[in-house]
Amino acid sequence: MVMRLAALVISGIFRIFSLFPQRRCIALLSRQSARPFDFELLEPALRRAFPDYKLFWCCVAHGGEMTVPLMLKQLWYVATAEVCLVDGYVPAVSIPRGPRRSACIQLWHALGAIKKFGFQSLHTAAGRSPEAARAFSMHAGYDCIVAGLSGAVPAFAEAFGYPESAFLPLGLPRCDYLLRPEYAGMRAERSTALAAEIAALPAVGEGDASVAHDGPALDELQGDQWKGAGAERTARTRTNRPVVLYAPTFRKNNANPAWLADAVCALDASLPAEVALLISAHPLDVEHLEGRALTPRVRVVHGTATIDALAVADYVVTDYSAVAFEAMLAGVKTYFYVPDIEEYRNSPGLNVDPLRDAPGISTADVEALAHLVADDLACGSYDRTCETAFARGYGIDPDPAACAVDAIVDVVRGYLKR
Repeated sequence: MVMRLAALVISGIFRIFSLFPQRRCIALLSRQSARPFDFELLEPALRRAFPDYKLFWCCVAHGGEMTVPLMLKQLWYVATAEVCLVDGYVPAVSIPRGPRRSACIQLWHALGAIKKFGFQSLHTAAGRSPEAARAFSMHAGYDCIVAGLSGAVPAFAEAFGYPESAFLPLGLPRCDYLLRPEYAGMRAERSTALAAEIAALPAVGEGDASVAHDGPALDELQGDQWKGAGAERTARTRTNRPVVLYAPTFRKNNANPAWLADAVCALDASLPAEVALLISAHPLDVEHLEGRALTPRVRVVHGTATIDALAVADYVVTDYSAVAFEAMLAGVKTYFYVPDIEEYRNSPGLNVDPLRDAPGISTADVEALAHLVADDLACGSYDRTCETAFARGYGIDPDPAACAVDAIVDVVRGYLKR
């Protein structure tokens, strides 16, 4: 009852705002973060392409923290702007019923979907309730939806409740950031502090600290096609030791609240001694690491986005996070470590089952993962064939000549009222 009443109030306010004239403006709306990275990359191109239009940001101060003033501002832009871009579910777009003048383009915040979400995960502990989905018109109101990768379209169609024809697999601006040479300086600047922190880690024993990859310097860009085992498409930053970046997904209502701490302790105890272990996880999960006995080679990533931590990583270890697609696109060796996969198969469910769909680079056992890393460090045994087959099947195409930003600008152009 309360949810339906809130939806009615929101719809009523929207109808009042719709009485005001429509303006020549483009609005960027988010309840995911204060400055979505894809929006940051897209903004300069929008300003160049549409100099006669004003561009407005209207995002949460902190991820997920929606306030009444922000809700009113977002309703105002949805009612009066010509085009709104969103990067996730935005109530101001989905809840109001009836005709509207503005167009809404959903620029979903992930390249793909390993775990189920939206309408796929109703009735699960990690998903929304059907009552909330109906009351708040979950994912209604989109004129088109940009899907980062073609392999994501079937799952996205189920999750959003739209036909596959509503989706445009154009890539996301972050794809350009990872692959295109004009972003090399920006990538270097954003990863320098983390590289310096790794360099300052204590040595691990006589001779161990010198165990470093012989990859190129950050400004030495690699080729643009899939190559043989070990080839990289985005240059790595030099560090004084091999780096494993552990970047798991955020879990909702997980059976074990301290799952991250348990996983990090297991990785710390098992991975080869010469490896530095970086943790890039949700702050609420990282809190559980306090009080755990970890070796000095473990560092929680602060102040550096996961996409920028890829520049210092030799390996990415993830579970059900879409960071796997970014890592593969950037050419970083990727492993799926899924000790709780039986739970995740039930809630929220899986669109991609790593043990089934990428068995050569997936394991539920930490000792097996440690052996995979150790063997690759010793003799380059990473199963690039398995990774390539999986990546190609999902539509990962590391082509720096493609430009997702330009393609998205063209979509926006089609919805503007000239």
